[in-house]
Amino acid sequence: MQLRRMSRLTRIGLVAAIECLRDAGIAKPEAILTGTGKGSLNDTEKFMHAIRSFQEGTLNPSPFIQSTYNALNGLIGLHHQVNSYNTTYVHSGFSLEHALLDAALLMGDNTIRNALIGSFEEMTDEHYIIKEKLGFWKSGAVSGEGSFFFFAQQDKTGAVLAIEDLQLLFEPDQQKIRNSVHALLAAHQLQWQDIDVYISGRNKDTRYDSYYDLVSEQLTPATTELQFKQLTGEFDTASGFGLWAATRMVETGQLFPALVLKKGTSTRIKHLLFYNQYYGKQHVLYLLKAVE
Repeated sequence: MQLRRMSRLTRIGLVAAIECLRDAGIAKPEAILTGTGKGSLNDTEKFMHAIRSFQEGTLNPSPFIQSTYNALNGLIGLHHQVNSYNTTYVHSGFSLEHALLDAALLMGDNTIRNALIGSFEEMTDEHYIIKEKLGFWKSGAVSGEGSFFFFAQQDKTGAVLAIEDLQLLFEPDQQKIRNSVHALLAAHQLQWQDIDVYISGRNKDTRYDSYYDLVSEQLTPATTELQFKQLTGEFDTASGFGLWAATRMVETGQLFPALVLKKGTSTRIKHLLFYNQYYGKQHVLYLLKAVE
């Protein structure tokens, strides 16, 4: 597809995928998996407006084609000549996580050895107004968008960060969250003092601060607490930025000063706990570890 025919989100996502594979030194991944909460909103809105304007008559098919959730996956596959496993998950705040879990299952049964995994989201003026009327921004949260891609592989050679565990919780109460975090650490023989960095998805929405406080209250003085949505805003797959930030910090051995909420005494970045939730419904817990 010609660049001029691509939507803004498609261009951003395609370039992010190309740069990710270039950094990994891979020309052709064995699978492509993505997650998105809304897909290309701009193209969806264009198509809906065209239906109304032309009274369901002759329509330009390009906005409809690009509005489908898997349009970006198809373009990435065409660009890199990948005709193997290629799928998109559209599960709101769990979208990226389901792509990660699918990749883990495929690698677990040796169907694939590596995969390109990513997420993409955009915000439009109309969608912002709709969410504003629904009360999404009234308590301090700001809207956001972004596209993030990662190269995952079975072999740890050349890898930077390992996802040791990933848990998804749907509409849990506070006790369930507390128990899940404790169980997550216990399953990997870790204590709270072993956590070097805690990354939270705090988004200035006071309605949901109590969820993050459940974890923060358990942290020891050794742990550095980070938050990132003051930079990205809130959106379905914002956890992609958290994963990217964790990877870059482990790779460079340095924390991002703009993310630090509370500095801990630990000087290493080995064990990271990452917790994000999307408007109290979808909650995700990551246990990450630097590859040695």
